[in-house]
Amino acid sequence: MTDSTQSINKFTQRFLSGTLLSRLTGMVRDIAMAYAFGTHAAVAAFMVAFRLSQLPRRLLGEGALQSAFVPQFEELRKSGHARAYTFFFNLSIALSLLLLIIVGVTCAGIGGWLAFGALSPGNGEIAYLTLLMMPGLLFICLYGLNTALLQCEKSYFIGSAAPIAFNLVWIAAAVTLGKFTPEAAMPWLSAAIVIGCLCQWLITVPRVISKFRQQFGAEGFHLFSSIDLRSKDLAKLIKPLLLSIMGVAAAQVNSALDPLFARYADPEGPALLWYALRIQQLPLALFGIALSGALLPPLTRAIKAKDTANFCLFLSFAIRRCSGLLLPITFGIVVLGDACINVLYGRGDFTDYSTAQTTQCLWAYAAGLLPMALVLVLAPAFYAQSNYRIPTIASLLSVAINLFLNTVMIVFLGCGAAGIAWATSLAAWFNVLYLAYALQKIYAVNVLSSLTGWNSCKVLAAGLTATLGTLGLQYAFWSNTGQAIPAWSIVWGITPSLPRAFIAQFMYAAVAGLSFLAILLAAAWLYRAEDILSQFAMLFSRAKNKSAEGNLP
Repeated sequence: MTDSTQSINKFTQRFLSGTLLSRLTGMVRDIAMAYAFGTHAAVAAFMVAFRLSQLPRRLLGEGALQSAFVPQFEELRKSGHARAYTFFFNLSIALSLLLLIIVGVTCAGIGGWLAFGALSPGNGEIAYLTLLMMPGLLFICLYGLNTALLQCEKSYFIGSAAPIAFNLVWIAAAVTLGKFTPEAAMPWLSAAIVIGCLCQWLITVPRVISKFRQQFGAEGFHLFSSIDLRSKDLAKLIKPLLLSIMGVAAAQVNSALDPLFARYADPEGPALLWYALRIQQLPLALFGIALSGALLPPLTRAIKAKDTANFCLFLSFAIRRCSGLLLPITFGIVVLGDACINVLYGRGDFTDYSTAQTTQCLWAYAAGLLPMALVLVLAPAFYAQSNYRIPTIASLLSVAINLFLNTVMIVFLGCGAAGIAWATSLAAWFNVLYLAYALQKIYAVNVLSSLTGWNSCKVLAAGLTATLGTLGLQYAFWSNTGQAIPAWSIVWGITPSLPRAFIAQFMYAAVAGLSFLAILLAAAWLYRAEDILSQFAMLFSRAKNKSAEGNLP
């Protein structure tokens, strides 16, 4: 299939469908965690340990490795599929050996600290849980490399749906361990994480083997004779990989420090950030990550073919898709955040106070939803041209800003966990503005015109109208019943009294959500916001086609 905006849209939808399923199971996983353990300090320690154990994942499994691998693979494929696939095989072997060394050294180091009692009880708990989860790093990074190969082969669903297996293992473990105290359950849950990582990788293995068979045919692939860890193709990957790692490593170190800052502000802070981030990352994964994953291979092929017109066309298309989707979702989070958190988590050990604090974190993260997605779209524009320096600089500067803002928010202003989320969002805005400026200066691609044009203004107006209209309806309803509006009471610093029965929670969220959606569509039609209307038209058209396919004899 020739690359076009239609093909990018099609592959994005495939990626999105798999990601949607994996994110829905991830939401069930978080609901199970919230019900069984709430925001207990032991759960917060587990979540800090999980993020620490997964820290190299974005360096050696996703993010940096994928960004360096895709352009190199596409370049080698021009010389023959056999050479490209041999490169992938050698990279898999080299990556496995490197990960085994990292896991072994890390586990030995943590074990030594624990044996000599060099850590405080709180930090010792985090270190012990990190030790238990570290072996899963091997499988999750190999999964990331397999996914990058499948994306180059225009196979998006398997890789995006594979996390379902990971989530199901986690859910089963959380449900089983819910009868124990959080302190007793977390070590067993950490061991289950390793099993989940193994299952997620195994889901992609048959598809990768199938691709090898397709490319090598009857001749077959000579496993041991093809191993060459000193090959020139592998060596050429080192420089772009190191540059990518520098930027991603800075961001991941910052991501690991966020829960530590939050724990300093509040023992339950990491758990509050975790639950809020899970909701914020649902639309980010569905649209930002899905679009980025589908965009990088076509952008790379356009650059290799010196097709500047299509390069600019694909990039502009992706930017408009992001803003048209994520601006309204940002407004929706502001209006519906408390209702979503309450219906998802508001039961068991997850109290009204937990809901109020998590909502504040979610609102802060929502401010960074659009720039985070745009960074995922703009960075591949540089990777496709083998320019890793600009994204690295942007990432390093945004990390420095984030750390500075974290210190100000927590140490000097005492903002609590929500201050961490605000710092993250503000740093994301700096990152995307830096990338946009660099694209315009170096490659003459005007990103800001796509974001500040008349179409974006219409989207912004429709989202603002839907927000004010929904808040007005909520105010009228709650005033007539003599109660305070939950979302507004959170702004006043009052812990709201939210419904705890699931039916009441669901009805409150459903009425607010449908009101927002109806007003948004009406406003989009009134303002002729095509970037919103086209998304709904495409959604209904796809549903209609699926229905028609289902009715075929």
